[in-house]
Amino acid sequence: MLAQLLKRLRRAPGTARLPASVSVGMAAHGNSATTWRALDALFASATGDFELLLVDDHSPDDTLAIFRQARDWHANTRIFSFTRNLEYCESVNAFLSHARGERLIFLSNDVYASPAYLREILATAAAHPDCGILRGCSNFVDNGSAAHNVPMHGCETREAYFAFAEEVAARNRASPLLDDRFLVGDAFLVARPVIERIGTFDTRFRGYYGDGDFGLRARIAGFRVALERRAFAYHDRDANVGYLDDEEARRRKLALRHQRVAAALGEFLRKYRIPMAEASVHDLPWEELAQRRFDPALHRVAPRDYSSYLV
Repeated sequence: MLAQLLKRLRRAPGTARLPASVSVGMAAHGNSATTWRALDALFASATGDFELLLVDDHSPDDTLAIFRQARDWHANTRIFSFTRNLEYCESVNAFLSHARGERLIFLSNDVYASPAYLREILATAAAHPDCGILRGCSNFVDNGSAAHNVPMHGCETREAYFAFAEEVAARNRASPLLDDRFLVGDAFLVARPVIERIGTFDTRFRGYYGDGDFGLRARIAGFRVALERRAFAYHDRDANVGYLDDEEARRRKLALRHQRVAAALGEFLRKYRIPMAEASVHDLPWEELAQRRFDPALHRVAPRDYSSYLV
């Protein structure tokens, strides 16, 4: 499937040139159809010798085969394939632990990059070295923020959302960076000094709150976590549930997601000793937490070696 796509691939106008000092990571557990669309968008958006790290989180389908085909297309690619489902935080950590770049861009497999997204987020990272973590806006970001969520209609083709991303960049040309209370980690850029200071995701969190914790630790360490409104990436909302053929399977996956969100929130409250019986991510005292003193025992997670999973 991806091999046929790549044979007819044409770079988009305004393609971003990414040097080897930029690392891009993508992780997936199943849903290969969405993953190849995300790779299609990436390869149409970017040229250059950027480093690409792909993480197959023990997918039950042909995701690994698609990743191998992507490596045939882009030589500077490494693939990790987990022997069991380790979930989001471990998948991100395989990327963060092994990426060699000075600027690391993580993309979920249901987030489709655009030339404008890559160009704008990298330009902002270069212009604002105080920003340790940057993310862009999208048609759907799971934080309810009007600044992050851009209404979008009728952009069903790659060319359409690429053009829409250019419009968003132009519309927000004079917009300042906005500081984020917490990180939503479906797509983000992290600078190398952040990894050196705070390490990687805390794996006490499995599918959820690892991103919020990572952004908080960066803020505690003195880095800025910010939103660049000029950088738009399309989020294929609910793609990682909707691809399941069986309605009951979709209900089970959503129910499990809700359970894991609640469990991860409880773990976050325990880690930071927050005395709240009931809360949501919006209720947490992010500003007070960000003022705490940096404690390496609590706020640094050393990168680990995932090289045994290289294929």
